[in-house]
Amino acid sequence: MSNTPEETAEGSVTCIEADKFKAPPLLIGYTYDPKDAYGARNEGRLLSIRLETNHYCNLNCRYCYAKSGTDRSKQADYEVLADLVRQAGRLGARSIVVIGGGEPTIYPGFMDLISLIHSLEMVPVVFSNTVAIDKDLAEFLFESGASVMGKLDSLSPKVQDYMAGKNGASEKIGRGLQNLIDAGFTDVDDPGRLRLGVSCVTNRLNLEEIEEIWRFCRENNIFPNLEVLTPTGRAKEHLENNYITFEEIKNYKLELLEIDRNDYSFDWLPYTPLPGSGCLQQMYSMYITVEGNVRPCAPTKFDENPSLFQGGAYPHNIFKRPLARIYNDPLFHEVRNIETSLEGKCHDCRHLDECVGCRGYAYSVGVSEGKGPVEALRGECLQCFRADGE
Repeated sequence: MSNTPEETAEGSVTCIEADKFKAPPLLIGYTYDPKDAYGARNEGRLLSIRLETNHYCNLNCRYCYAKSGTDRSKQADYEVLADLVRQAGRLGARSIVVIGGGEPTIYPGFMDLISLIHSLEMVPVVFSNTVAIDKDLAEFLFESGASVMGKLDSLSPKVQDYMAGKNGASEKIGRGLQNLIDAGFTDVDDPGRLRLGVSCVTNRLNLEEIEEIWRFCRENNIFPNLEVLTPTGRAKEHLENNYITFEEIKNYKLELLEIDRNDYSFDWLPYTPLPGSGCLQQMYSMYITVEGNVRPCAPTKFDENPSLFQGGAYPHNIFKRPLARIYNDPLFHEVRNIETSLEGKCHDCRHLDECVGCRGYAYSVGVSEGKGPVEALRGECLQCFRADGE
């Protein structure tokens, strides 16, 4: 293994010999290592797609990018989703991430969709708040070869309820997670390939809990998916005073890296968007909304940017073009090769083989500052604390 960065007492980053360390675990079907990501991109293949199923939800999370709630008017037709799964398979996809938009487990065709993905020998990956996951559903998901990304924004019921926008949410979330654990999701044969993860949106409300949540995950074979609160969706209305600073992002990532090295013998690049994982999904995945609009990822909302419209409408829609044609469009080709045109310190970073920063965050911030969509996407990663030469 190559040398990796380490924070010194003076606050700079140096390199250490990493022979005694191993790579941290991945969540099967959700995270792919850089070799797979670049390989798929270079060969013109997908590794996954992310599907919205419905925009209604049994919670009302204050940071929801899709602003989901009780409105049942936005729901995908099952046959359309099934066709997209098959199209993705023909483009090489190994997994289908059922991300919902709202809560996918309450979508009427949810179990049929999971069964279809499994029958096509792809991995179903389910993003769920776990509120509706009872013992029977947990066992069904386990037998269907699924990976599940649950929710754990806080170990404090008060904070979790507030972030979820509903009283009693913490208890229901915990019960659903326990049902998944009881079904066998944490009894893994390979500790490097996990089937259960929890997503935590880091912000000022839960910043002091991050270390405890991280250790809980490491001790229980759970993938920790720590995302930074992004200025998009409902967060701009309800949590605008809870964004964490550049320095706070740096500090908690370095603390988690030290924990992993000292206690679990894991080593990873601390500059990547997701601690212990990184994110290169724009190279190998596409995000498809309930309306059929295709984005590189959830916060990269090309379909809401009028400068990309043709004839008054967003053209990259699965009802107008097949998935393969959208995949091969010059715009999406540029997105997949964005490392060749990044700006700022991302431009010539020596870590581009495993990190291109968070393109969704760069896009969200850039367009809010009036930049064009591609210009925003090329922006310097505002979460990265790498100094020159590191």
